Amino acid sequence: MSEQNRIITSGDAETIKRLSAKRTRRSFLVGGVAAAAGYGLWHWIDNSAPIGRIQGVLRRTLQANAAINRALWGERGLAPEYPVSHAVPLRLNGVVGMDETLDLTSWRLQLAGVASPESSPLYARDVTAWQYKYSGDMQQDQQSFDVKSAPKSDEHIDPEDAPPAVDAPQVSVSVSVKPVTKSELNPAGAVDSAAGASLAEHIEELLNQRRTKRNEGNAEAGPSYSSLDIGTPGLLLAMSDLQKLPKVEFCTEFKCIEGWSQVTQWGGYRLRDLIEMYPPAKINGREPRYVYMETPDGNYYGGYDMNAARHPQSLLVTEMSGQPLTQQHGAPLRLHMPIKYGYKQIKRIGLIAYTDTRPDDFWTKLGYDWYAGI
Repeated sequence: MSEQNRIITSGDAETIKRLSAKRTRRSFLVGGVAAAAGYGLWHWIDNSAPIGRIQGVLRRTLQANAAINRALWGERGLAPEYPVSHAVPLRLNGVVGMDETLDLTSWRLQLAGVASPESSPLYARDVTAWQYKYSGDMQQDQQSFDVKSAPKSDEHIDPEDAPPAVDAPQVSVSVSVKPVTKSELNPAGAVDSAAGASLAEHIEELLNQRRTKRNEGNAEAGPSYSSLDIGTPGLLLAMSDLQKLPKVEFCTEFKCIEGWSQVTQWGGYRLRDLIEMYPPAKINGREPRYVYMETPDGNYYGGYDMNAARHPQSLLVTEMSGQPLTQQHGAPLRLHMPIKYGYKQIKRIGLIAYTDTRPDDFWTKLGYDWYAGI
């Protein structure tokens, strides 16, 4: 028996009080130091310069996690597959890029960055010129409800998420905006000052630059810097062209960042088979590192590593639960990538582009992780 226990068991009240007071003071001291350290850590994180709408420390933590995932697994692992009996209809969630009902007969897949596109009968000198048709707003009972909330806004952009350097700034202005000239700013034709003339020329220059892109999103995340410029050549694929690819079906789990998941039956065409049939143009003798996707209206967009795009379970979905894809679930074509969270699984794909610059990503600009690996 220790000396301390021998004293306590002897019933010496004064010794008990002294030891109790000593331990109490020690506990309060340790607790105070821990609370102060915790508050200091929280204050440091909360006041770090935000990157992509979250504190820089947290953003860099996400980037470190992504780097570790890539180093250890390289997006090679397979997601579990389940019997069809385990599958359930996927719940609705997310409407960005699907505000209107699409005329499915007008749908074409714009495919850019392919090797020698002019040699294909599907070649288009400007894939962005294709016109999609709509038949009014999506009906309310068809709409899903987006319950995600973006973290607080900021004025800082992660260098990895920033657009490529350009000679002049880009501005977000509606396509229908008419260029403003000096005479329209001053109908009398007079220029009140050199500063006024300079401003008018600057506005006109910015609006002319704006018109280098045909479709730019106006949803919460703003336009994508990866959206194609007017005049981009490529291929225009109809659904009949996709149907030449091998069709596959499997049941995998859809995992949402909100905390829910469901096993669903998917049918369609492997993205890697599309890449093999329409290979990307080489860049410095190698394959480009990324794939970019966008809805026809440019409102929703996402970027993916080429390894993830070539993953055997990355699927261009045309069917769910054995039935044709519905409009609210992204008809006629959506992405299922079970190695990623749901916000990376874009619906109503209108554009796929191969690129060597890391593409813009809708939810990354609102605070989420670009990698989104599970």
